[in-house]
This record gives sequence, structure tokens and C-alpha cells, in this order.
Amino acid sequence: MSLETLEIWASEGLDICKLSPRSWEVSIDYFNSSTDVQRHLPSAQFISWTKIGKRLTKLSIDVAKSYFLSSPKSMLRIRPRHLDDWANLSSKLYKGTWKSAKLSSKFFEATPLLMEYISFEEWAKYAEFLNNLSKRSYDLAIDSLELSISLFEKLDNDSGEVINLLLDSSEKSWKDIKMIFETINAYMIEVEAFNRNQILNLSRKLLVTGNINPIDTMKKTSSIVSKINNEDKDLFFNMAKSLSTIDPKSCNDFFDVVPILLEKINFQQISSWHSHGIKNSENQNIELINDFFTLKSKESREIIDSLSSSIELSKVKDIIRNYSLALTGRQIEVKESSQLAEKNIGWFGDELATTEGSTIFMPSIVNRYLSKEENFGFLKVISTHQIGHIEFGSFDFDFKKSSNFFENLRINETINKKMLSNDYLTDLSKFFDIFNDKKLSLDIFTIFESTRVDSHIFSEYLGIINIYTDIRDSALANRPQIKDLPVRESLVEFLIRISLGQNSNLYVPTEYSNEAKKLRHLIKTIASNKATVEDSAEATIRAYHILNEIKNEQIDEDEFEEFNADETNDQLEDENYKEEQIIQSLFSEFNQSNDNLDESSDNPENFESNELDNEYSSPQDIDYRGEFKPELSQLLSQMEYSENEFDDLDTNEPITQEQLEEMLKNSPEIEEFDQNMEESDNSKLSDVIENLMKELSNRDIENNQNDSGTLQHVDEDGGPLSATEDGTFTYDEWDFRANEYKNNWCMINEKVMPDGDSEFYKKTLNDNSHLLFQIKKQFELFIPEMYRKQKRLIDGEEHDLDAVLEAVIDLKTGITPDEKLYWRRNKHERSVAVAFLLDLSASTAEAIDDTKKSSDEWGAPDDPVEYMAWLRSRRTDGIRRSYKRIVDVEKEGISLLVNSLETLGDTYGIYGFSGYGRENVEFYTIKDLDEKFSEIIPKRIDRISPLHATRMGPAIRHTITKLSEVDTKSKFLFLISDGRPQDRGYSREGVEKEYAVHDTRQSLIEAKNKGITPFCLTVDKSGHDYMKTMMEDFSYEVLTDINMLPKRLPQLYKNLTT
Repeated sequence: MSLETLEIWASEGLDICKLSPRSWEVSIDYFNSSTDVQRHLPSAQFISWTKIGKRLTKLSIDVAKSYFLSSPKSMLRIRPRHLDDWANLSSKLYKGTWKSAKLSSKFFEATPLLMEYISFEEWAKYAEFLNNLSKRSYDLAIDSLELSISLFEKLDNDSGEVINLLLDSSEKSWKDIKMIFETINAYMIEVEAFNRNQILNLSRKLLVTGNINPIDTMKKTSSIVSKINNEDKDLFFNMAKSLSTIDPKSCNDFFDVVPILLEKINFQQISSWHSHGIKNSENQNIELINDFFTLKSKESREIIDSLSSSIELSKVKDIIRNYSLALTGRQIEVKESSQLAEKNIGWFGDELATTEGSTIFMPSIVNRYLSKEENFGFLKVISTHQIGHIEFGSFDFDFKKSSNFFENLRINETINKKMLSNDYLTDLSKFFDIFNDKKLSLDIFTIFESTRVDSHIFSEYLGIINIYTDIRDSALANRPQIKDLPVRESLVEFLIRISLGQNSNLYVPTEYSNEAKKLRHLIKTIASNKATVEDSAEATIRAYHILNEIKNEQIDEDEFEEFNADETNDQLEDENYKEEQIIQSLFSEFNQSNDNLDESSDNPENFESNELDNEYSSPQDIDYRGEFKPELSQLLSQMEYSENEFDDLDTNEPITQEQLEEMLKNSPEIEEFDQNMEESDNSKLSDVIENLMKELSNRDIENNQNDSGTLQHVDEDGGPLSATEDGTFTYDEWDFRANEYKNNWCMINEKVMPDGDSEFYKKTLNDNSHLLFQIKKQFELFIPEMYRKQKRLIDGEEHDLDAVLEAVIDLKTGITPDEKLYWRRNKHERSVAVAFLLDLSASTAEAIDDTKKSSDEWGAPDDPVEYMAWLRSRRTDGIRRSYKRIVDVEKEGISLLVNSLETLGDTYGIYGFSGYGRENVEFYTIKDLDEKFSEIIPKRIDRISPLHATRMGPAIRHTITKLSEVDTKSKFLFLISDGRPQDRGYSREGVEKEYAVHDTRQSLIEAKNKGITPFCLTVDKSGHDYMKTMMEDFSYEVLTDINMLPKRLPQLYKNLTT
């Protein structure tokens, strides 16, 4: 350093010290940092550095201190020519406030860290980003600075596009800055640098040109890029860029559609479809372009369909449903596997077909083959196998029932005595409890039972044999090599291969060739169309005994030998199985698994004996056979097809949560919950139990005394319904959000209420004899009203005194009097038709606090799962019930009213409604409008009971149809409910609650337009909340005391009809 430079440097330092009372702090930092700085700067730039520091000291002490303190390290990263820009851009952040000083200071201090990963040009853009952001929020700018340092380090000198995106976002979407950092960290770090820059560039372009949120763009595109190969990535980005230039919104929608398309077609085909869409841009019709890329246009869907070889379940669901009907003669519902997995009741995958005993669940899309014909064939095969489980009794297993081909080892006195102490929910639970290794026993049972079902299919469904054989051969080709597996697993795989039809090139461990022969004999025995599920169980016991004795150790390939099927005698003698030995082994295992499980698992000797074994792993899935969960399916099937729950009131007890928990913990079907269950897994198991309790409760409620078949469910976002069966009717539904009707959206299933007992009716009349007398007396007063006095007639029985007086007055005043001076009593016929519509929702099972029981004991719980269990227990209490329900009071009111209405002679009908979903609105006729009162009506009243949900709109519309067919002068619709309208997809939280109310209101308007007067009586104490909207200009009453219903109902009827 020259003497002149030294003097200037010293002079500047002294000047800085004199600038303000605190500037001496800055001068200390100035002198301390100068030595390191001057090493990296020429004299001219060094002097410039001192003068910049002096200027900054005048501006802000804190900013100047940060400038000097950060300079030594910053000079390692900054070229001398950039010194002024660095200082100016950093100090530009200072706006005279303490927060701006803090930001400017931190930026100076962050320079060495930032410029370790970015160039000075990028740093300058970043400074502009911070300046933009500071105009909105200094706190956000400071947080962003800290986040950037961490992020740039991860991006490994490739942060240019991130900075560009941040800069544009600070102007267009500054509130999302933090989320942008989080998104880049979560989604972009692992993306290869070239593709990441493409995504960031695309995100920025869509933000600038179309104000599309970059967070969404990054999430969607990174997900797509992670699923496609490198060649397709270039194609994807080219398609996105071309579309973003035409319409940014369509480009954003394109990202949503690509994952859907990839399930149906490959990327080359997507490119072809994309080209068709781009051609629409020649017409400059943005709406058409958007419809194309959102798959709303028919042209777009047709092009995809023509390119695709995949089969969508939604498009062939009705075909599969009719196919299953043709095979079995009964309705079997078809749904997507994901719908069962979403319930979280024990099924966790959505890729395989499965069944829970009443419905078959299949993948939403099948895209295994290059042609639609082959893919549909596969769908047909997997559905047939699941139908086979239902049709051929996989879930009808009876522990006590004999098998056809085996000595019944499970029906053993010793084992059965031991089992009496355990409480089993299903017979299959009892069966699997025999075994210690439940995973192995389930795998063996699955193989045998699937083989048995296949053999029945080959015997019964001859038309599908060819395609079924092809699919089975394909499954066989994808199996793992036997020689690659440990010994026990290799023999399980040996069983599977024989079950799939392989008879040659089979290998078995040489040491266990005799055991392999026994296993082959068992599988061949099961492959008979006379075998039952009980035969599968007996074969499982024998195969388990063989396999459980074999260590699962790894052996060399030369220790395997080819299995010669020709040398095997299928007629093996019974002593080969040593059945007494098997029974003794099973009993020993049963004792171990039930009494000493913990002790045996901790036994060091036991550990040493298994130390050399590989942990047994279940075999690879057989794709066409799907997922098989016999124990859970039997439990659900029992609830689905159980007999009338009121037929056996003393024995039908509700399933408890403790029973379910015990079953699932011991079940081999819940793979997630093994012996090493952690705390988080306990939480997952609790969720499954809770959901399963709810599912069982729902099925129990659906299986009530009024059900005549299994409910069908259709997606709420589906299309119009068709009434193809007798007793079914479709009605529109009002969508107040779209201000239009959904055509044929709901289906009414009309049924005549089954007969019950007339005792309830008689008892009600007897217990309320005094009230009945009063009601009849009121109604008898109607009768004189049928002969009404008609005044001001030209001729009649007597003079009308009022008219005569008026005539005299007129004469006195010179006015010509009226000649109509007589009156006559004319007969006036009542012409009235009334339809009573009763809400039969599940909530009408709630108790009325009219007993000596406390409200705590009888109150309904708030938790949905607990409520369903509570409701089930209430309904199964039957004749033991000592409390009165809402529905009981409704029945009493109707009984008293009906008895009295017969006095009047009015036309009246009584109907009930409930249901579950838009396609299952149940409409029960208790007394039709044109039906005469007879002894059958009281019996039907007796069977009025709580059912499902409350979709009022279609029930009201169907009642309107009935009233419209009656020829009377006055028509009334009398709705009796205990709460707001609600149903699946009709009344969820939020806007859906209003949806149900508005649809109900619209149906009442329809009634009024057809000359029908609606009236609603609700016993919901909070009814005013929604009734004001629903009824508005219609008459209604909120009855706060339900016990007043029998008395109030006739009064309201009189007021309404006179």
C-alpha cells in the first residue's frame, strides 16, 4: 500500500469516528477489517471501499458495521469491479427504519454464504427479490433470506431458476413465498437438475402469463416427471411449453390430466392426443381448448378411447354386474378396490381384486395388455374368481360341518373342549386359532381355497375356460423360481404352481420329496368340483403339519431335484398322514398359542432352535386371484345376510369393540400389525377397529325387518338413474348451487310395509281411550259443517233477517233493495285427500326421557361410531326395551288419527320413507290413498321402525305423484320428521347441509304448483334453524315436547283441512 493510500485510509477512519456519537463503533470494525480487505483489492478499489463505508456510516451505524464486518469474507467471492454494486444493492434495502436496517445488515452478512452457491449476477437478482418483498413485509424478507441460504446449499450451484421464480413471485404472489420455499425443498431437491430447471422455468412462465400458482405447478409436474422415463420427460416439457404459450390455464389443467392418461395410454399416445388439442388453437377458441385438455369435450374422450387399450371399470361396471347376475342368479355389487381400501376396515391395497362377501372390488383401470379385448378378458377373469368365492361358499365355512374328502381332524373332542373357553366372532376365527403360525396357515388355506374355487369355475362356467386358462398360464409365467427360495417357502411355491396347472419342470428340495408328494396329493384332492370349503380347511391342517415341521433355511441349487409327477400315487394311504400325530401336534400348538405364547417366545432354547431359519415370508400374490381375507369377509357376510334381528331377541347381542380388537390382533389378515407392533401401529389398529365397528353397525341397520334385498350403491358423482324394475321410480333433484335440476338423479324403491301384529294398535287405543274420545268428539263437530247455511238467496227456507233489515233501510233512503232475502241449508261435501309422510330415519330410535332412567344412561352418544353401536343395541333390545322412542310416539299419533279419520270419511294415505344414497330411497306404503281401512293397516303400523337416512326431496316428489292421481278438491301433504334432511352425499357438513334443505324446499314448491298444500311437523327442537329456509312461506310447526304429538296431530289436521 502506498503512503498516499495509507494516509487517505487513516483519514477516512478518523472521519468515520467523528460522524456521530456511535460512529466510533464503526471505525473499530473499519480498522479491524481493513488488513484483510486490502489484500484482495487494488488501491483504487480499496479507497473506494473506505469511502463507501463512510457513506454508509452516515446512513446507518448498524448497516455500516455489517458492511465492514462482512467485507473480508465477501471480498473472497466478489470481484473488485462489483464492489459498488454490492454495497449499493445491499444498502438499498435500508429505508430509514430499524427493520429495514436489520434486513440490510443481514444481507451484507449473508453475502459470503450466498455467493458460495450463486453468481454475482444471480445475487443481484436476489437482492431485487428481497427489495420487492421488503415492500410487503420485512419479516418475510428476513425469513426468506435465511431459507435461501439453506436451500441454495442443497441445489449445488444450480439456483438461477429458483431466483428467477422468487423474483417473479415477489411481484405476483408474495404471500406464497414461504410455501414456495417449502415446496421446492419437498418436491424439487431430488429432481435431476435439468428437469428441475425445466419445471421452475415452466412454473415461472405460467405465473407471469396466467397467474397460475407456482406451488401447484411444481407439485404436479415433479410428480409426473418422477413417474416417466427420460425420453418421455423431454416430450412432456415440450408439450407443456407449447400449451402454456396458447393458454396457461389449459396447461395447468393438462398437468392434472396426465396422471389419469398414463393409466390408459403411453406418452407417445398422449403426444398424439395433445397434437389434436393444439389444432383447436387455430380457431382461437380458448374455451374449446380448455374443454379438450380437461377431458370435458366428447372429441377429447373419443380420441383417448381410440388410442387406449385399457378398460375402465366405471364404463363396464354394469356389464360385470349383469355378468355376475347371470352366473349366480343374484345381485352382486361391483366397486373399485380403492373404495374398500378407503374404508380402512382391514383391506389396504387398491391394485388387486377382492371381495368382502357381498360386493366384488376391482382395480379402477386394467391396462396389462395391448388390446382392449385382452384387458377386458382379464377383468372378466378376476371378477369371476371373486364371484366364485361368494357363489361357492368360501365364507360359509362351518367349523362343525364335515368335509367330503377327509377325516375331520378339526372336529376333535380335545380341541373343541379347549375352544369352549374362547369367544369367537366367526367360525374361521375359531379355525385359524388352532394354529400357532397363523400367517402360514392363512397362506395354505388361501392356496387350497383359491384352487377349489378355480376348479368349480372350470366345471360350472365352461364359457370362460379358454381365457381363464390363458390368464392362469400368464400368472404362472410370472412366479419366482423355486430354487431361489428357502426350503419351506419353496414348498409353498410348489403348491401354488401345481394349483396353477403346472405338471412338469417342478423342483423340490431333495430331502423333502416325500413331503412334496403328500402336498401334491392334497392339492389334487381339493381340485374337485365336489370339494367344499370344509375340505380346504382339512387340507390346510394336513399341509400345515407337513410344512410347519420343515425349517425355512436357504439351501444350494444342487440340493433340489426335479419332481416327477408320474411317480406320485394320488391315492396315498391314510397312515402317511399319521392323523393322531397331527391332532396331538395341533393340540400342543393350540395350548402354546393360547396359554404360553409369551413364555415360549422368550425361551432361549426356542430362540436357538430357530436362529438358523429365515423368517417365513408369504408368497408373491397371484394377480388374477386377488386379495383374500376369509376371516374378515365371513364376519361382514354374517352381518350382511343375517336373518331378521328381531327373530332372536335373547341371543343376538351386539359385537363389542373388545371382541373385534381380540379378533384382529389374532388375525393373520391384518399384515400391518405383527408381533413387533409399535405405538403408532396400535393407533392404526384402533382406527381399523373403529371403522370396522361403524361398518358392522351400518350393515346391521341396513339388515332390518323391512329389507327385501341388498342395498345398491351408486357414486354420488355419477349420472342419471334408470328405473328398470317394478316398484322403482326416478325423480329429479334440485341443485341450488347450479340453479338447475339433476335429471333422474334419485330412485324411489316403493314397498308395502310388511305385516306385524295388531297388538300395538289395540294397546294404543286402549291406553289413550280418554284422548281418543276427545279427538272423536272434535272430529264429529266437522259433520254439521257438511250442511252449511247459504244466505242471500232469491228463494229459500226462511227470510234472512240481516238481508231484510238492509232492504228496509234501503227503501227508507230511496235505494232499490236487493231481492235476495232468503237462506237455505245446502249439503256441502268434504272433498279432502291427505297424505301423511313419516320420517323413518335411524335417529327416530332415540329415546324419549319419559322413564325413571337418567338422561346419562339413556342419552345418545355424540361420537358417530359409539352412536351406531348404541343404536344397534337399542334396536336389538326389542321387547326388553323399557323406554319409549320417537318412532313409538309417531306410531301412537298415527294410530289415534287413523281411528278418528274413519269417522270423517276423508281420503288419506300413510307412507314412510328412509334410505341410503340417492339410488336407495325407500318408500313404504302403510295405507295407500285408494286403500280401504282393514285389519291389515294396524299390523303395518306395528312394523314402522327406524331405518336409515332422510332424503326428503324424492320421497315428497313421489307423494306428490300419488296425490296428483286422486280426484279431490283439496289435497294436503303432511310431513312428520324428527330432524333436517340428510343422507350420503346429500347433507354433509358445510354447503351440503344447505343443498339438502334447498332440494326439500324445491320439492314443496312443486307440491304447491300442483295444488297441494304442504305442512311440516318436526319434533326437532333446533328445527327453527333450517325450517325457516326450508318452509319459508309454507306452514310448519316445531313441537318441543314429543309427548304432545298424539294430542297435537289431530288438532293440526283439523286446522289444516277446514
